[in-house]
Amino acid sequence: MENTGTDYKKRYEEALQILSEKEEIILQNEARISKDEHLIADLSFELGRLQKYIFGFKSDKRSNNVGLNQMGLFELGTTQAVQEELSESIQEVQQKQPPKKRAKGTGRMSLPEALERKIILIEPLESTENCVKIGEEVTEVLEVVPSSFYVKRYVRPKYARANGEGIIIGILPDRVIEKGIPSESVVAQLTVDKYVYGMPLHRQLDKYNKMGVRIPASSASDWIMRGWEQLKPLSELLRLMVLRQKYLQVDETPLKVLDRDHKDGIHKGYMWLYHAPVDRLVLFDYRKSRDSSGPAEMLADFKGIIQTDGYGVYESLYKDHSEILLTFCMAHARRYVKLCISDASSTRQQFMTGIGLLGRWGRLPNCMQ
Repeated sequence: MENTGTDYKKRYEEALQILSEKEEIILQNEARISKDEHLIADLSFELGRLQKYIFGFKSDKRSNNVGLNQMGLFELGTTQAVQEELSESIQEVQQKQPPKKRAKGTGRMSLPEALERKIILIEPLESTENCVKIGEEVTEVLEVVPSSFYVKRYVRPKYARANGEGIIIGILPDRVIEKGIPSESVVAQLTVDKYVYGMPLHRQLDKYNKMGVRIPASSASDWIMRGWEQLKPLSELLRLMVLRQKYLQVDETPLKVLDRDHKDGIHKGYMWLYHAPVDRLVLFDYRKSRDSSGPAEMLADFKGIIQTDGYGVYESLYKDHSEILLTFCMAHARRYVKLCISDASSTRQQFMTGIGLLGRWGRLPNCMQ
């Protein structure tokens, strides 16, 4: 007789197989969910950073005045004795009192006393015969003389000595560019307008062309470069004054530079800044790259403290340096803690409190410094 009963063993094995497949599907779904959760967390973090970047404060400055007196903790600038010595070597000049500021909403703006005054006397149209002068009304109007070119012509008479002993002639004064057309005033105007007032050279030349003086761009560029050669002693003096400090802040920033030889017509250079906060001096040093050659050359003879951000070049140069103490910026540390830790976190609050304590050290009594 054929056995038509249910094969429970086979059904049990089939059920185990189905259960195993479903468990595998569940594990796959859990892994996918975990991956999605990590992705959501990363995107939420990036979104938070983007919102802080767009809507948050851009400055690392704190809202209070913590740490304003920290420069007084150490004698890092020019000492009092040196200042007194320098003061004795300079003739004292009595400073004029600045003009008093008018009250808001009343009176007229006062014009600087240092400006030249041209007196224009206006007498009455009527006859003043048999009249007595009892006073006068004074009205001041601000005027400007537009810049204009003129030609300075040096005329040097030539004289022949008696008996054919030679010729006598006056000596020309020194000029910025020997045998050149521009005087020092033209070179100075080009330089100041370009680097102080931000007027590109082509705009200056267009302005001068409308004034009746056409200057080729290549000539103007050469004039400026020749003029900078006369400023090298001042540049070297600034470098010596900055590098003889005991405390410097060093940083670098990218700078786009026009370059005809580059495929894009522009290359990325770097301006390195050496800031002496005690004497409020800044030394700029341009380099084509961000490698260690710039600070290594500039700080070769420096001895003291340098404060930088977390850029690895500084640590590679000065981590174990015998003459230079490398320090870092707490503002940068504070910035990244703010980015990585939520506002409500207790860890963040403890860290920010610690930063505040660091700032208050500048106001400790002398006996505790």
